[in-house]
Amino acid sequence: MTEPPERKDFARPWESDDKDDTEGRVVPLPGLGDSPEDQDEQPLPGIDVDDGSDDLDWLATDDDSDLDLSVDYTAATTQEYIGLAEEIRRAEEEEWQQQAVAAHVPGVDTGLVGFEDVSGRHIGTEEDYEALEQAATSDLAMRIGSGVVIFGLFLGCLLLGGPWFATFVVLVMVVSLGELYATMRSAGHKPLALFGLLAMIAMGIGAYRSGVGQIGIWAAVASAITILFVSIAPRRNPLADASVTVLGLGWVGLLAFAIPIAKGPAPLETILFIVITTAINDTGAFFVGRSFGRTKMAPNLSPNKSWEGFVGGLLLSAIAASVMVSFPAWERFGLMNGLILAGVVSVVSPLGDIAESMVKRSIGVKDMGSVPVSLTHLNLPLKQRVDVLVVRRHSTQKNQ
Repeated sequence: MTEPPERKDFARPWESDDKDDTEGRVVPLPGLGDSPEDQDEQPLPGIDVDDGSDDLDWLATDDDSDLDLSVDYTAATTQEYIGLAEEIRRAEEEEWQQQAVAAHVPGVDTGLVGFEDVSGRHIGTEEDYEALEQAATSDLAMRIGSGVVIFGLFLGCLLLGGPWFATFVVLVMVVSLGELYATMRSAGHKPLALFGLLAMIAMGIGAYRSGVGQIGIWAAVASAITILFVSIAPRRNPLADASVTVLGLGWVGLLAFAIPIAKGPAPLETILFIVITTAINDTGAFFVGRSFGRTKMAPNLSPNKSWEGFVGGLLLSAIAASVMVSFPAWERFGLMNGLILAGVVSVVSPLGDIAESMVKRSIGVKDMGSVPVSLTHLNLPLKQRVDVLVVRRHSTQKNQ
C-alpha cells in the first residue's frame, strides 16, 4: 500500500488559535494582489502541515480511492470569497439612507401590516364608528327626552299639589331606590330590595298624612327589620347587604321631605326657587370650572370639580337669587334670605354629586342609572338635590 498524499489541516483566519496575537492580526485572503500564476504557488495562510496528525485518519483509503486531498481542493472553500473585502470596503464608503420596506403578509392584499396584525386587537371599520356615533346620539336624545317628560310631570304635579305631588315624589323615590339597588347588585352586593321599596312608600305616605316625623320613624323601622333579617337568615355577606340596604333608605329616603315642603305656605314658589337656583349653580360651576378650573376640590372622588367652578357657581346663583327676589312671586323671601339660600345651595349641592361619585368609585361603576327613564339623566336630578330641599325646608320654617 502506498502512502497517501500529505494532508494539511485547514483553518480560517478567524479560527486561528494563536494566543500571542492580541492585536488581531489581519490575514489577507489568497489571491488578492497576486497574478493567477502565483496563486497556486503561494502558501495559504492558516494552513499548518501536520504529518503525524490523526485528525483525518478516517479519510485514509486504499490505492483505488479517488478522493482529492490536494492543496487546491483544500483552498476551494475560500475561492468564492476572493474580492469580498474590497466589496465591503467600497460599501462602507458609499452614502446610504433609510427606506421603507413593505412585507407581504398572508391574507393582507396590500402587503402592509396593520396595527391589529401586531397587537391582535380589532380596529373598527367606518361602519363601526358610525354605529357608535348613532348610539351616542340616540342615548343623548333619550336622556333629553326623559328629562323633559319627568320635569313636565314634576311641574304638573306641583301645580296640582296635594296627593298628586305626593304620589309623584313617592314614584321618584321608588325608581331611584330601584336604580341604586340594581347598581349595587351589579357590583356583587345583595340589598334587601323589598324592605327598602316598601319603606319608601311608607315614608312618603307618612310624610303626607302625618308630617315630617313619620319619615324618621319609618326609616328606623325599616333599618331595624333589615338588621334583624340578616341576623337570622343565612347570607354570605350579611353586614354588606344590610349596609347597602340602609344606605338606600337614608340617601333616597330624604326626598320624602319634599312632600311637607309642598304642603307649606307658597309651595310652588319655594320649590321653584330651590330648583332654579340649583340649576344655575350647576351650570355656572360647570362652565367656569371647565374654563378656569385649576384647583381640584376632591381629586380622589370627583376630579372634574374645582374650587374655581365652586366660586363661579356661588356667584351666579347669588346673582340669580338677587334678581328672582325682585319678582312678586318671591318678594316674601327678601334679598337677605335669597342670598342665604344661594349660599346654602352652592355649598350643599356639590355634596350630592361628590357623595354619588364616592359611592360609584367604592363599588366600581361609572353610571348609577340602570333604567331607561333615569333620574340621573336629568339636569336637575331630584335624587342629587335632596340635601338642598332638606336644608331649605328648615330655613323656611325658621323664617316663618
